[in-house]
Amino acid sequence: MVTPRSGAFIVENLITYILMKIETIKVIKDIENYDPYDTMDAIYHYEKGKGGRFVKLTMTPEGKFTILQLTDLHIGPFPYQERDQYTIKHIKEMVSLSKPDLIVITGDLIWSEGVQKPQESYGGLIEVINQLETPVAITYGNHDSEENITRKGLREMEKRIHQLADKKHVHLVDDRASFCIEVTQRDGSLANVLYLIDSGDYDPLKIGTYDYVHPDQVAWFNEISKMYSDMAKDFKQNLLFLHIPLPEYRDGFLNGRAQGTKLEDICPPRLNTGLFTSLLIDGNVAGVFCGHDHDNDFVADYHGIQLGYGRVSGYNTYGELKRGARVIELFADQPMKTKVIETEQAPI
Repeated sequence: MVTPRSGAFIVENLITYILMKIETIKVIKDIENYDPYDTMDAIYHYEKGKGGRFVKLTMTPEGKFTILQLTDLHIGPFPYQERDQYTIKHIKEMVSLSKPDLIVITGDLIWSEGVQKPQESYGGLIEVINQLETPVAITYGNHDSEENITRKGLREMEKRIHQLADKKHVHLVDDRASFCIEVTQRDGSLANVLYLIDSGDYDPLKIGTYDYVHPDQVAWFNEISKMYSDMAKDFKQNLLFLHIPLPEYRDGFLNGRAQGTKLEDICPPRLNTGLFTSLLIDGNVAGVFCGHDHDNDFVADYHGIQLGYGRVSGYNTYGELKRGARVIELFADQPMKTKVIETEQAPI
């Protein structure tokens, strides 16, 4: 039986729903330089406003912007065991040491294979991220959604992050998100564009082991990078982050100018879908930074683009290298600089 009170409740909620839809359409129409990729941005902005907040990123008054790249945290089941507790302590120390303007996490944040409730693992990590009080951007790796959670589920959980970097031009293919983050000067002019591409997990064609950058993602980069073509300076200033290294990392190490450590094979996809060629044609990407191979942290200058690894940051996984992180410094008037930092290692 429907009572007058319950009927009023239904009407009230129907009105709220309609107003939400109207506001969503308004947000979409108000987006500057609207294009089809931005439709998802607009809806995501509106929904995200209920929880944390998107953060716009600006250089310091001195014209500097510092990025801390964390990678391969491999947080296990909740409640966390000793190795994961060391990882959490390590993350906090890295942030304290580098004082970044942005944290970029390049995949394998959690273990999901064999984990019954990976959403609890990720939820606990998000709570740690919120304690850092620093803007964050995330792309995922091959271990994040192997079992019991999807990429979509992981992205939904990002709504709990208090300071999520403002995503531009979000593009989805095969449940993999690509997006841009803009860094501005103090006067509001655009200084840098950071491209984040979800490089997937395992090769669906079974030609190689690991997934390739999807051709749609390459097409997305080609289209979106044209929107930033008027950014040209005397030096390249944009960056790209993903989890699995590009195939060119092998040639870069062998034939480029490489600095750093290589203790294991480079493990890119077997298939090359041409993203590096697009970066060369674009001419404005200074560096690509990945994770995935825990015992590599080299950076190779290959045809004018720095192909770099982060430093493995998690203890609950393999790797001979000391746990650390990569710091990337962007400047208004000079090329980027990068280095690896470490803290005191856990006694395990």
